[in-house]
Formats: sequence, structure tokens, C-alpha cells
Amino acid sequence: MKGKNWREFAPPEKQRRPLYRQSEIMPPKRKRRRRRGGLLRKLLLVMILFGLGYGGFLVYQHFAYPYTVALDAGHGGEDGGAQGIISEVWLTEETADALEALLKEDGRFRVVRSRENGETKSITERNRKFVRSSPDLVLSIHANADEDGSGYGFECYPAVPGMENHEESLSFARLLASHMETAGVRLRGEDGIRFGYYVPQEDGSSQKMLVESSDETVYEYDTFGILKNVDCAAVLVEQCFVTNESDVSLFGTEEGCRKAAQAYYAAILEYLGAEPVAQTE
Repeated sequence: MKGKNWREFAPPEKQRRPLYRQSEIMPPKRKRRRRRGGLLRKLLLVMILFGLGYGGFLVYQHFAYPYTVALDAGHGGEDGGAQGIISEVWLTEETADALEALLKEDGRFRVVRSRENGETKSITERNRKFVRSSPDLVLSIHANADEDGSGYGFECYPAVPGMENHEESLSFARLLASHMETAGVRLRGEDGIRFGYYVPQEDGSSQKMLVESSDETVYEYDTFGILKNVDCAAVLVEQCFVTNESDVSLFGTEEGCRKAAQAYYAAILEYLGAEPVAQTE
């Protein structure tokens, strides 16, 4: 054996059997299980992000525009309102546009319109929009009419006695009447302020009942829908008679609507205790 490698005479090594099968060493790949409620979680995440963004937007709105004014141009769309020398809906939209421009130029007001010009919306829809916007005041602009053209002047209708927003609405109405009188309008009734009710009739219809502001009786009748459900001053104005030539010439032309808007703007400032913005040349 001298000179030979001992490995040549060694018995062959037996092939060892693996202790475990390959499948036992490497477990099979697990199928990926879909988590239940994945879509719901994603939707919840989107809502949280949106909520944070909307909350930030509200904070921005509060500091950028400390006052919110809700403007309602009466009638609209298929409902043209009273017809006379001019159309009521033309007057309401013209005046609302002029007042919105003044408020936005002021820079402190967020303006919420109940509807777009030419749009048809029910009183209920308009009122719900105002409730959601949480305004500091509501102003609904209308115009009067009669059959013979003898009626004239300005009057306004605040939330009626018994409503939670009655007192503040009455205060705002007094300012509106005062500033309109200063602008040259003739006030109707005792002081240009009345309360409006709808009295149910036996045939199922309703009859409008108007009383002077001195009548603080709490009647169990319905009132104008645009004045309800809000926790702020709410007043409906009848700017002039569209059937009276003198009234139309004063407050029913483009210039007249701008004059009325200026009076409403002054009343809004005084009611809110906001100083007029200094005019820069």
C-alpha cells in the first residue's frame, strides 16, 4: 500500500438520505389573502382627508370673510313674479347682483345666493341652502304690484312674533326701512314694516294676512318660507311697485336697483356693526 492513495482502497461512501424532503424544508408559497373591508377603509381614509381639508377651508372662510350674507332674488326661472311696467324677477335679480357686487367689493363678506339668475328653485330648496350656509342674515328681495297702479312705496317683512329670530329680524327690518327712506322711498303702513301670514281657508287654500309691526300678537299661522328655520335675522323686502310709474322710475331701473342695493348694503353694515370700508382714490 506504500505509495498508493489510501482513498483508492476506502469503501465507497453511501449517499446519505436527506432528513427532510425539499417540500418540508421550503414550505409552499402562501396565497395572498384579500383583506376584508379594504374598499371601506379606503373610503374612510378619503373622508378623513376630505374632512380635514373642508375643516381647513371653513377656518379660512371664517377669517377671510367674517360675515356671511344670504341673498334671495325672489321668484326666478319659470316664475316671473308680478308683471307691470317691468317684471318683478328682473328687479330682484338686478338688485341682488348689485348688492352682491358691493358686498364682494367690501372684501369682508361671503355671499350665498339662493339660486342662479334664471334658475327655477322652490322656496324649500332655497331655504335649505340658507340653513346649510349658517348666514349672519338673510335678505329676500321682491317687488309689489296692484291692479290699477295706485299702490306705491317700500315695505319689509321680518320673521314674525313667536319665531326665535323675530327680535333680530325686526331690528334689521327697521334699519332697512330707515336707509330706504333716506334713499327717497315712501314707506308703506306705519313704518314700512309689516308681518305676513297665510291663513288657511275652508276650501284648502290660504289667504294672505298682513298686519302692522305694532301688532305683536303671536298668530298660529304660517309665514313666508324663506324666513323660517334660520337662527339669524331674516327679512323679505318689497322694494317698490312694478305697476307704478313713479316707483319704477325711482327703484325699478338699473340705476334705481343700484340705489336700493346701496341702501341695503348700508343697513347690513349698521346691523352687523361693521365700519364702512374707506374709499381709496
